[in-house]
Amino acid sequence: MPVLCDRLLKLKEIFNSKFGSIPKFYVRAPGRVNIIGEHIDYCGYSVLPMAVEQDMLIAVEPVKTHTLQLANTNPLYP
Repeated sequence: MPVLCDRLLKLKEIFNSKFGSIPKFYVRAPGRVNIIGEHIDYCGYSVLPMAVEQDMLIAVEPVKTHTLQLANTNPLYP
């Protein structure tokens, strides 16, 4: 999966430049859409979750404070 590796390296670089450290671990959450089918959503309609190509990559470094810092790497969404 060379594309994923490239994205992880870029995420690592951005994380390091923003927070001054290397992430301890990464998380990938695949995107999904729900179409009518499998279970009931909060409005009472049937839905069927289906994976899509889009995903979210998260770089994480645990800290000892109670402050959570989040940053988006896409400049269109500061």
